Amino acid sequence: MKKYYSVTSAFYDDGRVVAGITGSREAERKPESRCTEKSDRDIYEDWFESMEQAREFVRGATKA
Repeated sequence: MKKYYSVTSAFYDDGRVVAGITGSREAERKPESRCTEKSDRDIYEDWFESMEQAREFVRGATKA
């Protein structure tokens, strides 16, 4: 089993971006990433193999 880290990010229609590490899970394979569309934003859940990769993604997303 390997530990994976989840990042949830929201990209709002007005240009705001919010992102954070929202959890972790032990699994044989990396969980599937997913996207949910709302009327004013798109919400993504992405999975990473290390905490550092998750942190880098959050830093990059919030600078977009």
